[in-house]
Amino acid sequence: MTAVFPIGATNQDPESLKELASIARLITYARQSAKNLNAEFPVWCLDLALGAVLQEMYANGLQTSLFEEGADTANLAMAH
Repeated sequence: MTAVFPIGATNQDPESLKELASIARLITYARQSAKNLNAEFPVWCLDLALGAVLQEMYANGLQTSLFEEGADTANLAMAH
């Protein structure tokens, strides 16, 4: 998956980031469950959904350094 993230944050609403982080955790849980069931198509769809949520988080002001500490989360988003 390739994405272009804007350098400047357009909206830095902390509540939006919290909501998006919650959605990302939910998608990550669903993706892992689908992966455990060897359901390849749902895993692929959830990868796309997680990528879209991460793009939205970056658009709302998420700093890249937040994911450097939790590399597993970033790697999970890019795994196919």
